[in-house]
Amino acid sequence: MPKPIRYLILTLTVFAFVSQASAQRRRRSTLWDGVHLTPRAGINMFYGDLVDQSRTSYSLGGAAEKELLPFLSARIQLMGGNMKGEQNYTDTDVLYTYFENYYADFMVGLKFKPLDLALGYFKQRSFSPYMIGQFGLVYYNTKTWYGPAGFDPNTLRHHVSGIAPAVSGGLGLSYWVNSVISVNAEYTATLPFTDMVDGHKEWYSGTPDNIVAVHPTDASDFYYTATIGVSFLLKDSKWKNEPKYNRKAYLKTRRQMSTSSRKNLKSINKRRKSLRRR
Repeated sequence: MPKPIRYLILTLTVFAFVSQASAQRRRRSTLWDGVHLTPRAGINMFYGDLVDQSRTSYSLGGAAEKELLPFLSARIQLMGGNMKGEQNYTDTDVLYTYFENYYADFMVGLKFKPLDLALGYFKQRSFSPYMIGQFGLVYYNTKTWYGPAGFDPNTLRHHVSGIAPAVSGGLGLSYWVNSVISVNAEYTATLPFTDMVDGHKEWYSGTPDNIVAVHPTDASDFYYTATIGVSFLLKDSKWKNEPKYNRKAYLKTRRQMSTSSRKNLKSINKRRKSLRRR
C-alpha cells in the first residue's frame, strides 16, 4: 500500500477513536441518524502499461455515508463503468493495441471534514471540503485487440477477468443546498493490486510463431475518477440539537449578543448625555 494512503487511513482512524471517547449526545442515536445517500456520475482516466492515449471513459455509482462524529463519517461506495485505452506502435502514430474494460469497485472507508473539526459542526455551511480514504475490491472484465500495427489486426488478443484488492484516496467539495440536499464533487485516485486491469502485464519481441523475448511491464495499473453527486440526508444528525455544533443556535446567540451590546451602548450614551446636561 502506498505510504501517503496508508498514513491517511491511519490518521482518520486515530481521529475516530480519540474523538468518539469525548463525544457527547443529547439523545439516544439510531441507525439512520446522519445517513446520506449519494448517486454519482462522472469520468475515469486510466493509466496502464501499454496505454498512452484515449484513456478517458465514464463511471457511475453511488455512496452511503453514516456520521460517526461531527467531522468524520463512515463510507461505503460502489462504482462501475467502462475503461479504455490505446497504444501506438513505438515512435509512430499507427495503432498497435487497444483495450476495453467493464469494471466495478466496492470500497469502504472514512470521510474527514477538516473545517467541521476546526470550526465546529455547522450543518448549513455553504461549502465544506473533505478528504476520503478507502480500501476494497475491484472487478475487471477486459478485452484487448491488435490494431493495424499488431501481429493480426482487429483480432482479439486477450480476454481476462478477475477481482483484486485496491486502495483509493482523494478530495471532495460539498455545497449545502438545504437541510436535506447537498451537491458535491470528488476527485479520487485508485490503485488496484494487479497488473491485469488493461488485459496485459508483458509484451513480446518477435512474432507469435517466433517469440524472441518476453518483457515484463510495471507492477500495477491505476485510475483517477472525477464525479459529481447529489447527496440526500435520510435523517438528521444526532448532533443537531447540540448548541456547540448547531449553526442556527450559533447565529441566534450571536444576534442576541449583538442586540444586547447595542442596548448597553445606548444606555451608556444616554447616561453620558444626562451627565453632560447637569
